[in-house]
Amino acid sequence: MDFRTMENENMPPLSNPTELPLPKYPIWTIEYFQKYFDVTSEDVLERIKGALIPTYGVNYLQRYIRAKPDVYGPFWICLTLVFSIAISGNVANYIQVAAGHDYHWKYNFHAVSSAATAIFSYAWLLPLVLWVFVTYKEPQFNLSYLELLCLYGYSLSIFVPISILWVIQINWLQWLLVAAGTLVSGYVIVSSIVPSLGQKPFAFIFLIIILHLFMGTGFMLYFFHVPPIQKS
Repeated sequence: MDFRTMENENMPPLSNPTELPLPKYPIWTIEYFQKYFDVTSEDVLERIKGALIPTYGVNYLQRYIRAKPDVYGPFWICLTLVFSIAISGNVANYIQVAAGHDYHWKYNFHAVSSAATAIFSYAWLLPLVLWVFVTYKEPQFNLSYLELLCLYGYSLSIFVPISILWVIQINWLQWLLVAAGTLVSGYVIVSSIVPSLGQKPFAFIFLIIILHLFMGTGFMLYFFHVPPIQKS
């Protein structure tokens, strides 16, 4: 008799390793937050491409985010956008006053802190406010705050190239870029959230679009249409 065969017959079947429960860590430990950074560069690039060129009829959340939401991509996108807007805004300001030789141009270091406050508040705090509000109003709403944060963070990636193009001092082009950024990023968010809302989500959709429009308009007007520097 093969004792190994009898032993295997008496043993309970092993569970699939992939189905084993993950260890739980306290929220104050680094291990607790590791799962939110567990993405590869390929994952982040794929999510950015999906946000830059959304596919009609494809739910961005279901296709790219829901399997493994992260904060790594949104954090670096927001940080990149902060410096992109701050640097490009200063370049635009320099171009505006370069023709006047009587002006002494200085780099505006406050643009970095202003951009950081605006961008991180919009991409990290606004999703929290919306999540609390919609969860209270719509009990069937099944999106988590982390998923909303991912949607907002990745949707802002289109404003990185747009912020560079805003340097071009052509008024109609700048407003066209505002409309394009609002349309693309707003579509990524709205098309992902609508399936989780009730029968009449029009007010919520309108709110998202208006806030997005204000955000894009505010970036363009505040950082790229600053008043001329006074004479030294």
